Amino acid sequence: MNETMRVIKSRRSIRKFKPDPVPDELLNAMLECALLAPNARNQQKWHFTVIQ
Repeated sequence: MNETMRVIKSRRSIRKFKPDPVPDELLNAMLECALLAPNARNQQKWHFTVIQ
């Protein structure tokens, strides 16, 4: 089985969350990666809302 199919079949949705806050360093790193992610025609029309 190819890697893509294996990942799709093993994907799970987590609905039980820990009460611990996400560290600011990790949150900033995730937002930076999201801003650099490719999008359609490189239009860069991102809008992120972070609620802690």
